Amino acid sequence: MKYRAVVPLLALAISCSAVAAEKQSEQNSQQQQSYVPSLAFVMQLIQLSHFKLWLAGNLRNWRLAEYELSQMKTTLQDAKSLFPNELKADTSGISQSAEEFRDAIKTKDGTRFDRAFEKLTSACNSCHEGLGLEFIEIRVPRLSPIMTSPLSDQSFAPK
Repeated sequence: MKYRAVVPLLALAISCSAVAAEKQSEQNSQQQQSYVPSLAFVMQLIQLSHFKLWLAGNLRNWRLAEYELSQMKTTLQDAKSLFPNELKADTSGISQSAEEFRDAIKTKDGTRFDRAFEKLTSACNSCHEGLGLEFIEIRVPRLSPIMTSPLSDQSFAPK
């Protein structure tokens, strides 16, 4: 008799905990879906790819250069879709540079790569100026700070 009373209580307790766990899972899922990184964070990712693209080009590591160019382009597209009202500046110069990079990478032409990199950097600065952010000036790195940078734990030499 007592056993019959315990079984429904156990079933009720188990179902309540399952419902609570499901609600918690839904809340966590909603929180994860609603996270949007800041524009500053996204731009820092682009700046990091800019540096790694330059370094790959300097070392003539064409596979890494192609990868970093792809990462930069994808991140810029993400920025445009995440912040359509904030990114109204002309980014066509960046797209043109990307085509020049592809050609330089395919032909493994370091001189063309360097020219494309200078144009890309100029296009980045033009975009900043168009947004009234001319104080954010990107430049072609002068020499590699790789030994003292946060990237010092990664090898960039081609294999």
